[in-house]
Amino acid sequence: MKKRSTHLKRMVYYCSRFIILIVFIQSCKKDNKRPDYPAGSNENINTWILDSLKRYYYWNEQLPSDPNIGLSPKDFFYSVRNASDRFSYINISNDASTITPNNRNFGFDYVTVSDQNSTRVIGIIKLVLKDSPASRAGLKRGDYISKINGKTLTSTNAQALQDEILSGDRFSLGLAEQNNNIWTDTRTVDLAKGVILDQKEISKVMESDGKKIGYLYFLDFNGGLASSLIPVFSNFKSEGITDLILDLRYNSGGQVAEAAAICAMIAQNITFDKAFITYKGNKNGGTRTESIGTAATFDRTVNFNVLLQQNLGLSRVYILSTAATASASEVMINNLKPYIQVIQIGEKTRGKDEASFKIFDARSPKQVNWEMHPIVYKLFNAQGAGNYSTGIPPDVLVNEINTLPLLPFGDQADPLVKAAMATINGKVTKTGVSLSAVLSGTFQAGNILMDSSAGSAQQGIVITHR
Repeated sequence: MKKRSTHLKRMVYYCSRFIILIVFIQSCKKDNKRPDYPAGSNENINTWILDSLKRYYYWNEQLPSDPNIGLSPKDFFYSVRNASDRFSYINISNDASTITPNNRNFGFDYVTVSDQNSTRVIGIIKLVLKDSPASRAGLKRGDYISKINGKTLTSTNAQALQDEILSGDRFSLGLAEQNNNIWTDTRTVDLAKGVILDQKEISKVMESDGKKIGYLYFLDFNGGLASSLIPVFSNFKSEGITDLILDLRYNSGGQVAEAAAICAMIAQNITFDKAFITYKGNKNGGTRTESIGTAATFDRTVNFNVLLQQNLGLSRVYILSTAATASASEVMINNLKPYIQVIQIGEKTRGKDEASFKIFDARSPKQVNWEMHPIVYKLFNAQGAGNYSTGIPPDVLVNEINTLPLLPFGDQADPLVKAAMATINGKVTKTGVSLSAVLSGTFQAGNILMDSSAGSAQQGIVITHR
């Protein structure tokens, strides 16, 4: 009887200890459970941001362990963005207050420089978009700016006046002209933000020293671009061009699919299965290589066989670049190199060797309106070459701002076009021969004080798919 009592006591003891252990474990689980933040709160949104970055972000292993999720979503995103990351961003697509503005909202880009022949500081309009507030105001590439909002440009206020443009919805420009090193103010134009439509390409065929040279300029790699360029390449082919100048000087990038499709219409010996691009992500994303056909036909408007029908079969291409050449433009430069000779003319590119895709809240019902474009991949060509985060240097160095006035795109006297044609005709080589005999102008610019196209290039990003 006594033994049974002792055995019973032991059972009660162990059962009670077991129950206490279970309660303790459940208590710990409850304590470690993530708080249920109210929908729409900063904490709720930022938790979603952090969870998404932990899965997709290229630098996910370097995210802070205890970030302040009480910040506003935009501040939170940039507080956890890696120090090496220059390009990831977040916004609400239909909320202009969350979108970083740039000059192309008004339809133009410009650069502020000093005049070598005087103490004057002047703005030079580099780009005017068609059907934009700037074009409707009569502005054109090569126009000179002397004042912004009635304030004369100086070496000390150039950046401040640019910030003033971006901080509002409207502003005024004072224009000027130069004659015999004397500057004269001419007129004032008022500009307001407007809707900017897709920009049409500029193409032409030029003849020089018995060669037929195709020229093609376009501003971005938006979806559907390649299909819209099929008639252009068809014309190049029927004209029998021997060389192609591809003008990407202000192209801030876009879709990998469009870059691949255009490459398929340029380079010789292209087939669907030829490797085109390698994406290297974090441990979750891994590494994947896409053929040129797979990459191009991610744009559902593209028929690869139709692209091949327009193929020019070229063994080399001449690409014009500046510091505003970025993203998918750099993919074209880097990823054509395994197949044909790429002669780059102009300036070093921006240096975006990374890709992103849009991350949004796909839950039903949707709880978060913010959309992220984090860097998820580093980019490499078919030979494994990449790592151009400091930019891709040109083979022939030319700064268009050093030869003024600026001329229309495709003009044979334009410094970059002229240098390309001289290179094609053997008058300039890739060894960096002086271009003084090739280029000349009426006004020599001095130091560049501010360049608005850098902001446009900053926001362009290589866009791929998951």
